[in-house]
Amino acid sequence: MSIREPAAIGFYPIDPQETIEIIEESYLSAHGPKSLPKVSEDGERKIIAGIVPHAGYVYSGPVAAHFYYELAKDGEPESFILLGPSHTGYPGIGIMVEGIWKTPLGEVSIDENLANTILDNCDIILDAPEAHEGEHSLEVQLPFLQHLYDAKFKIVPVVMGMSDFESCQEVGLAIAKAVKNTNKDVVIIASTDMTHYGTYYGYTPAGVKPLDKVLEWIYQMDKQIIERIKKLDGEEVINYVFDQGLTMCGFAPVAAMIEAIKNIGKIEAKVLKYETSYEIRGGDATAIVGYLAMAFYRAP
Repeated sequence: MSIREPAAIGFYPIDPQETIEIIEESYLSAHGPKSLPKVSEDGERKIIAGIVPHAGYVYSGPVAAHFYYELAKDGEPESFILLGPSHTGYPGIGIMVEGIWKTPLGEVSIDENLANTILDNCDIILDAPEAHEGEHSLEVQLPFLQHLYDAKFKIVPVVMGMSDFESCQEVGLAIAKAVKNTNKDVVIIASTDMTHYGTYYGYTPAGVKPLDKVLEWIYQMDKQIIERIKKLDGEEVINYVFDQGLTMCGFAPVAAMIEAIKNIGKIEAKVLKYETSYEIRGGDATAIVGYLAMAFYRAP
C-alpha cells in the first residue's frame, strides 16, 4: 500500500499540537465563525459539496473554518472527494485509487471503491500518484477534517491540470455516477483561492495604489465569479476567468464540482464567507489573495 507523506508542511505546522492550535485559532478568529465546531450526531447531512481555500492557515484558515464549522453541524459523511488544481505542473487529471495520506494528525485512507468507480467512469482521469507529489491544495484540507472526524472518514484525491470545460464536465459526470452507484454519503470539496493580486504575482491590472481602489477591483472580480458559481454555471466560471484573464487557481475543480452536483440532484448554494488576505493579515498591494467558503445543500 502506497503512503503519501506530508508535502505541505509550512502551510500548517509539523507539530500535531501546534496544528490543532492553529486550526482552533482559525475557528475563534474574528474572521472565522468565532466558536469551535461540534460535530452533530444527528445532523441532516444536507451538504453535498463545498468550496474552500488552500493557502497557509494563518492566511486562509479563518475563511476555511466557516465551511468546516457548517459541515460539523451537518453530521458525519463517509467520504470526501477532494478536487484541487495542480501547482506543480502536472498536465492531466490524476487520481489516487489506493493508499494512505499522512499528516501530523494521523493517517487517512483512500476510499478504494469510490475512487475506482470514478476512474472506471472517466477515460481522461488517470491513476497517477505522481500528480499528488508536492501538491498542497488537497492536503491542507485534511487536518481540518481530522480535527472534526479523527480517522472516521476516507478520501478520494483528484488533482486537475486540465482546465477546459469539456474535461471538467467529464470529471463531474463521472463523480456523479460514482456517488450514485456506490450509494455512499459523500461530500465533494473543491479547493481554490480566488484572485491573486500584486507585484508578487505579476498581476496588477488596477495598479498598486490607492489600496482602496485595488481592493474594490479584487472584490468586484471575485464577486462576478461567485455569482456564476451561485448559478451553478461551471462553463461560465471558466469562460469568465479566461475572458478576463483572472488569476483564480482552482476554477477547473470548481467547475467539475458544479457539474457533479448538478447531476446528483437539486442544489442550493450559500456563500459562507469571502475575505482577502489583506483583511486577515494586513500588508499592502504587493500580494493580496481572495478566499471563499461556500456550501452546497441538497434542496427539498
